[in-house]
Parts: sequence; C-alpha cells; structure tokens
Amino acid sequence: MILSRYLSRQMALKTLWVLLAFTALMQLIDLLGASTDIIERGEGIVGFAKYIALRMPVTMQHMVPISTLLGSALTFYSLAQSSEMIALRGSGQTPYRAVFMLVPLAMFIGVMYYLVTDQIVPRADKAFVTWWESTEPVDPNAEDEQDREVWARTTYSVIRILDHADGGRYLEGVTIYNLDRDQQLSERIQAKTAQWERDGTWTLTGVDRYIGNDGGSSTFSMSAMTWKTALTPSSVLELANPEVSISTSGSRRVIKGRAAGSRSGDYYQLQLQKAYLTLFAPLIMLILAAPVAAGLRRSGTTSRNLGFAVVAGFSFLLMDGVLLSLGEAHIVPKFTAAWASAILFTTGGSWVLLKLEN
Repeated sequence: MILSRYLSRQMALKTLWVLLAFTALMQLIDLLGASTDIIERGEGIVGFAKYIALRMPVTMQHMVPISTLLGSALTFYSLAQSSEMIALRGSGQTPYRAVFMLVPLAMFIGVMYYLVTDQIVPRADKAFVTWWESTEPVDPNAEDEQDREVWARTTYSVIRILDHADGGRYLEGVTIYNLDRDQQLSERIQAKTAQWERDGTWTLTGVDRYIGNDGGSSTFSMSAMTWKTALTPSSVLELANPEVSISTSGSRRVIKGRAAGSRSGDYYQLQLQKAYLTLFAPLIMLILAAPVAAGLRRSGTTSRNLGFAVVAGFSFLLMDGVLLSLGEAHIVPKFTAAWASAILFTTGGSWVLLKLEN
C-alpha cells in the first residue's frame, strides 16, 4: 500500500506538471493568434481573461493523453535512473506489479478526462461561440463574404437557415421541409425570421406555407405561427460551428430524434464511441509507457524504452485520429474506427512488456 501510494504520487505530480506546461504553451500560441481579434472587439484585459478561461478546457482536453504518457514514462525513467527499480526488483517486485499499482490512478484520470470532454468542453465551446459572435465588430462598408448558412435535420424535417444571431435564438431566412413517415416531402414552410421563446418553441414571422407532396398543391401565407421542433439555439450553434464539441447526451438526443443534427445517425453513434474511449485512453498510455519500467540504466535500455514509449504513444494518437476520420467518412465500420487502435496498441504494449521482462 505504501509503495502504491508512492508510485501514484510520483506519476500524478509528473503528469500534472506536464499537463500544465503543455496547456500553457498551447494556450499562449492560441492567444497570440487571437490577440488582434480580441483587441478589435474592444474587450480589453477582460476579453483576454475570458478567452483564456473559455478556451483552456478545449486545450487541456487534447493534452491529457500526451501528459499521461509522458508522466508515466518519466515516473518509470526516474525510478530506473535512481536505481529504485533495482531495489524494487530486489524486494521481489516486478515491473508488472509496479504498472499494476498505477492502474487505479490511470482509471481515475480516465474518468476525469471523460467528464472534461463530455461535460465541461461542450459547455465552454458554446459559451465561447456565443461570446465571440456577440462581440464581433460590424463594418457597414464591408461586404459580408462569410457563409453563415446552416442545414439541420430532425426525424421528420430538413431545415435551412440563412443566418442566425443572439446565440442562435434569432434566425433569418428559415425554410422547413417537413417529411412524412416515408421520408417524402409533405410540406414546405418559408419564414423571414424565427425567434426562440422561453416555452421551448419558435415564433415564425412572414410565413408562406406550401402543403402537398408536389410542394404547391395548397398555398397560403400568415403573419406569424408557432413552430415546435427539436431544433434549439444550442443546436444552431453546434451546426454553425462544426468544431463545437457535442456531449454524449447530445448525441443520444440526435440519434433518438429529440435534437437536430446535420449528419447521419452513424456519425453521432461514432461520437458516443469516441467519448467512451476517453475513459480508457490514460490506461492505454500507461501500458505503452510500461516498457520503460523494464529497462536497466547501465545497459542503456531505459532511454531506449523511453523513446519507444513516446513513439508508440504518438503513433496511437495518430492512428486513432486517422481511423476516426475514416469512420466519419463511412469508409470503415464504427467499431473499427473507434476501438481498433486501442485494441491494437494495448495488445502490442502488453506483449512488448512481457517480452522485455522475460
């Protein structure tokens, strides 16, 4: 128990320092690139502080796997360099036991990583997009070349939005294509504007309705109408900004037809699998760093194994990203896209550790 706490404390401290260092570096680079835009918005020092606060969860999210890899690898490396690993071997402990003692910490990091990715990052993304759009300077003499058109899909409708404002609560140029149970066009509604109401519905103004499978068998106009749909202001922001993260609950709502999405159900199924993978990513990184524990300082194998661990960890992240892209393009199955790299590198890392120990 004492040894387990000692190893966990060493790994936790190293992982935390690496995470803070990498996050600060990436945050600085991002802030330098956005400093001109923040100044043009007239936000001042408060704007810089708000930008850092809202963007830090996203930056930290990407650094957690790398930090866990380097933190665990450096822990094993420092033990080998200070001959503590030799003392552990002399007391009957094996590298397997040392790695096994760190599994609870890796799982704890995985749970925290999942919570950050699934709960904090989506909220921070939405808050950032809302603030960034609301403070965007307007130049009346400049031509608007930015394409703000948004397409959304619910279970029985396809929606086109030409522009949005007020955090997605106000829409302009709304066209709604309602579908029947056979996914055939049954009604087309065009509205000049749409305003989000507190009761969870939209108020459409300047409405033209075309009812019938041919799109014009019955036509009439009305000044306003209530529109109840799965599309929400939050959905509008997510669709208008593809880089905004979506939570697992959000993906499930889209899959069940309770929220609007812009892609197929398979895409949101893959997002769920990606979220679940974050629970195990730190554990995979620990396994890839484990061969460092089997190295010996005098023979130079510790440094060589450290290099192997770093290359293996970055290769895992690269392969995982490529497979996820292929899965989103429907080139490989969802399960393969989400889990193939995890299974392959976990098996490979375990085999290498066994090989080195034997």
